[in-house]
Amino acid sequence: MRTFCMNPYGIVVNENTKGIVTVNGHSYEDKDRQTENTNFALLVAKHFSEPFKDSNGYGESIARLSNLLGGGVIVQRFGDLIRGRRSNVKRIEEGLVRPTLAATPGDLSLVLPKRILDGIIEMIYALDKIAPGTANDDTLLYGVEVKFYNMEVDIDENLETLYDGLYVIGDGSGVTHSLSHASASGVYVARHIVENM
Repeated sequence: MRTFCMNPYGIVVNENTKGIVTVNGHSYEDKDRQTENTNFALLVAKHFSEPFKDSNGYGESIARLSNLLGGGVIVQRFGDLIRGRRSNVKRIEEGLVRPTLAATPGDLSLVLPKRILDGIIEMIYALDKIAPGTANDDTLLYGVEVKFYNMEVDIDENLETLYDGLYVIGDGSGVTHSLSHASASGVYVARHIVENM
């Protein structure tokens, strides 16, 4: 479980991947486009054992279920999730947090598998210890965001493939999942090449 895509003064936006509507976040430098909210993603990495090999298909099926139940993206108050009830328009409108994306009030527990949902709830409570207010009843949860990653390429500890001198860096390797990791992999390989010249 990790945070991802932290957006101070941000907004939640729709994304369309192969006809599936998911969410993402943005923040703008232009003060006129900023909000009072900070939005971020909580990503749960799932690694499956044999014989299952279609992790992207698994994530896609969760996103499709969200679309089926909500006609697109679902939004739920954290307090409603904890109390085991579906969010509704009235409770969201009366809440302290102003939504930045029009989404269907719903129940994410009908969409997300238990282990994933338990991890998200645990993470929100952990974040509340370092950023008080994160676990507020009015915190809005949008679902779902899914990241589709490439299959991992066979590489060694220096990101070199089975083909001598061919390195794979960035998201092409299937092992980096952020801009900072992708950038660092390029620097790492460049240093390795220079040291071995």
